Amino acid sequence: MSYKGFVKSTCLILSLFLILHIILYQYTKEVLALPDKILKKSAFTGRCEPSKHVEISTIGDLARLSYLYRLGVERTVSDTSDGMGYLNKEYGENQVFQVVTVGDSYMWYNGDDNRFTSLLQNKLNVDCYNMSANGVEDPFNFLQSNLKENAKFLIWEAAERNITADTFNVEKINYYYSESKKKNEYIDRWDPKKTSHIKLRVINSSNIKFLLNNLSYTLAGKPLTGEAGIAKLKNGRDLLFYKDDLTSFKRQGFSEDLTHAVEFISYIDKKLKDEGIILIFFAVPDKYNAYYDEIIERQKINNDTHFIEHLTNELHKKNVIAINLINPFRNRIKDGFDLYHFDDTHWNSLGAEIAAELVAQEIKKRALLE
Repeated sequence: MSYKGFVKSTCLILSLFLILHIILYQYTKEVLALPDKILKKSAFTGRCEPSKHVEISTIGDLARLSYLYRLGVERTVSDTSDGMGYLNKEYGENQVFQVVTVGDSYMWYNGDDNRFTSLLQNKLNVDCYNMSANGVEDPFNFLQSNLKENAKFLIWEAAERNITADTFNVEKINYYYSESKKKNEYIDRWDPKKTSHIKLRVINSSNIKFLLNNLSYTLAGKPLTGEAGIAKLKNGRDLLFYKDDLTSFKRQGFSEDLTHAVEFISYIDKKLKDEGIILIFFAVPDKYNAYYDEIIERQKINNDTHFIEHLTNELHKKNVIAINLINPFRNRIKDGFDLYHFDDTHWNSLGAEIAAELVAQEIKKRALLE
């Protein structure tokens, strides 16, 4: 290569490098960080730092998992923890709760006034207590807590993808009881000097995943790496979804998952009935599953196992009150409503509202509060 050719090539490379950095700067000039005041959660008990109130601005988990930060939709959420570290406003020491809810992260989502518990409370006009912390272990926490003494209902939510033969398994019951007992008795020590705020570092050109995914999204409409995928909807919009939704959707070992889950949930139902408590169970559809009918045909996984319908029907045969959310969710989405945050795996307030309404209807229809 001649000297002039070398200089031209170098200038071209430097120019392209500069242009790349200018493009990246448009997406990275803001520090992509979780807020300074975030409600801390115990890694052991799953409960939060007690008696705290925070107001945070955040983007959804799928925006972070996809590295497509420009797709993040910033929103403000207010969360309050009570004296026990659960996500409830302070009710007072002698409050009695007829309705207690347990479950995974869906029971945490949307903030104080739009959380499932708050929405259900408004519909039933009775105080509801949110005891969610550890997902599948939560019913065992409840059975070993003082809350069961006055409760009339336990509302149990589980994300569809988490209902597997490995976790919903009666052979693990003694383990879950043991773990729950330890967590109920454990006293977290919230020393501010030993805690630090979690921040995501500023994304820059050294983040290869960010670079690859945004270039890929610009050119091909989907990320190359990360834990989030994109499907095209019939209305032309993108569906950002968690890739684990596909594993759940395919349901390898479908019959085993179903058999074990029915047996496991029925066990909890019997234990609660022995205490004079009514169980109401529902599975929240995975986001991909909820939007399935609206995904363009060439991007669909053609193996809809209808797991939630089968699970609900089998539980009904065991006289367990179970609510099927998949059909109501798909129908509302078909009508043009979004039930999940665009940039997140979790439902939005409308999704939680529909679930709360169906639970309230079931309680009223059966006159269970009378």
